[in-house]
Amino acid sequence: MADAPSLIDDLRDAEGGLDRDAIKQIIPYGDAFLFVDSVTALTKSEVEACYDVVAGSAYLEAHFRDFPIMPGVLISEGCAQAGTILIRYNLDASQQAKDLFVARVEDARFFRPVFPGARLRYCLTLKTLGSRAARLVGEARVGDAIVAKYKIVMAIMDRGALT
Repeated sequence: MADAPSLIDDLRDAEGGLDRDAIKQIIPYGDAFLFVDSVTALTKSEVEACYDVVAGSAYLEAHFRDFPIMPGVLISEGCAQAGTILIRYNLDASQQAKDLFVARVEDARFFRPVFPGARLRYCLTLKTLGSRAARLVGEARVGDAIVAKYKIVMAIMDRGALT
């Protein structure tokens, strides 16, 4: 892929990060399904992103009613969203209109629950990037504790190919 500056560079703040408004320009999701609040580090090979688990969120009130924890699948989704930012940062102009989808979760391991008030930190590394897919490895952390580890394959494709 091209080494030219990415359009994402134009969205960075003075420290080189991305805030939630910038992220919504990169990932076409609404607030209810966006599990990345900020990107604190972004290079061609790595991303570090954060998400604050807010008490009172609908998914916490329902999972579990008397013992709220963030569902593992939503932690996985946040990890994939951070990975989407990393992949998009590497795409050339001809691929910017492509959509990214999780094609395969090769491995997902969960080590401890994530509670309301926690700040999740997603740390991902891009292992391979082709014209049709990207492979990522990473982890989710709360503080210094690893809460989950992942190996994910993301498909890069035209939305029309799905219909």
